[in-house]
Amino acid sequence: MNYRPQQQKQIKTSRIDRGQFLKIGLFIFGAIFISRLFYVQIIRHDFYSAQALAEHTKKYEIPAPRGLIKVQDGTRTTSIVLNEKRNLVYADPKFITDSEEAAKKIIPILGGSESDLQKKLASNSRYVILAKKMPVDQAERLKKLEVKGIYFKDVSVRTYPQGTLAAQLLGFVNDDGEGQYGIEGYLNSELSGKNGIQKAVTDVNGIPLAISNDTVAKQAQAGEDITLTIDLGMQRMVEDKLKEGVESTRAISGNAVLLDVTDGSIKAMANFPTYDPNAYDKVTDQKLFINNAVTGAWEPGSVLKPLLIATALNENKINTNFSYFDAGYVQVQDRRITNALNYGAQTMTLADILKKSLNTGAVTVLRQFGNGEITLQARELWYKYLVEKYQFGKATGVEQNGEAAGYVAKPDEGDAQDVRYANMAFGQGMTVTPLQIAASYVALANGGVYYKPHLVQSKTPTTGTPVLSQASADSVKEYMRQVLETNNGAAMRSGYSLGAKSGSAQTAGDNGQYKADVYNGVYIGYIGGDTPKYVLLVRLDEPKTDAFESTSAARVWSWISNGLIDNFSIQPKR
Repeated sequence: MNYRPQQQKQIKTSRIDRGQFLKIGLFIFGAIFISRLFYVQIIRHDFYSAQALAEHTKKYEIPAPRGLIKVQDGTRTTSIVLNEKRNLVYADPKFITDSEEAAKKIIPILGGSESDLQKKLASNSRYVILAKKMPVDQAERLKKLEVKGIYFKDVSVRTYPQGTLAAQLLGFVNDDGEGQYGIEGYLNSELSGKNGIQKAVTDVNGIPLAISNDTVAKQAQAGEDITLTIDLGMQRMVEDKLKEGVESTRAISGNAVLLDVTDGSIKAMANFPTYDPNAYDKVTDQKLFINNAVTGAWEPGSVLKPLLIATALNENKINTNFSYFDAGYVQVQDRRITNALNYGAQTMTLADILKKSLNTGAVTVLRQFGNGEITLQARELWYKYLVEKYQFGKATGVEQNGEAAGYVAKPDEGDAQDVRYANMAFGQGMTVTPLQIAASYVALANGGVYYKPHLVQSKTPTTGTPVLSQASADSVKEYMRQVLETNNGAAMRSGYSLGAKSGSAQTAGDNGQYKADVYNGVYIGYIGGDTPKYVLLVRLDEPKTDAFESTSAARVWSWISNGLIDNFSIQPKR
């Protein structure tokens, strides 16, 4: 059987099918191409034109001017924190054809290592920072070199013209424009404002073209200016005297707080040692950034005794004629509590408790809260005043980062509750910050009204909370006058109202146990003419030149109080 003619017919038919298929495919491809071209060039012309333009458009952040920080300077207001124009200098290595030549050209102005610079200019990155805060005049000299691939951007740099003054209180702004510590950290969102965005059309070399207001996508919103209650002259004087005190007593550190008794405003807040916020990046010990006046909670010691007596008088647990027989010690459960000095067995008064700083007297007064014993009722009453009246154990809300709350044990907390509360009667076994204790003394000085301490000036009058009767506060204020007259003659000034109380407390170690023979000293009191005007606290950590650490603190207190009277218009009694 002959099959050959049939095979040839099949092959011919296959060739015809392939040719037709190819023609159809080319026709379909052409139709798709033409349709796509029509779609791109006609229908979506605007969209793709905008997309092409976007490839040559860069968005630049417009930094918002940071708000200024101002303080009181006598009768006027002055800026203590400013902004200074500088230049961010950066490179796009894509446009640098000869990194060696470019480095050699700019290194005399830029400074640093030429080899390191060359490596940066030859990197694969599209964004290499060469200088973050170049002064404007230096940047202008660099611009004149017209080195391709080197760009400049205006930046605002935070400056502190007063140097170290109020450093911990103010804080600083880091290289990312974020406030750190102090007011800068606490009010960062208010001070920083909101950055804007500006579009800049660029050429093929990345050089911005036609920058104008029309290219601003979002306007920058400047940060708020903040005015503090701080008085510039008082702050400087307090810092100078505190520094002198820390250095002369060989203390580890110190802090001081000055409050206005009429509204709780902070007129000065100082720490030493300190630092310069203009050079924060050169600080090797970050503890220098911390404002210990609000973060350094510690056992305050005997400065709690005036508050205890005020509480007892206010609750009618004792009266101003109260006296007791002091045997030189008092037994609480299995603990014998004694005084720092032995005065012998004798009858003591309320004034004696403060003038001689009697721990035994403080415990005796606390026992009156429970009809002669440290009962649950006595502990609850003392706790109520410590926490609800004097505001211990909670942050004051002052405008500072990292404020400590301190610690006050609850009346039914833990073991040996009577012993714990006996210790709390004279300021041990609990912690407060210098600002907290100063704020509580404002109520003693002004007749019984507690004011929340604050650093930022308010446009509305500050309101206080009555916590003591006028009579209770005035009685304790008189006892404090006698204390200062008896124990700190250097602070006495004829014609002026002054009163104070000292305190010394052991320092706890890392293991929770008290360090042997290591104490902190504190001295706090009021200063005024016809009536008290300020409450001043001075705390020294581990001073080494006096038998009692509080004596060192009292000396610094007297330097500052005399400076206030001599230089800041405190009128004497009429």
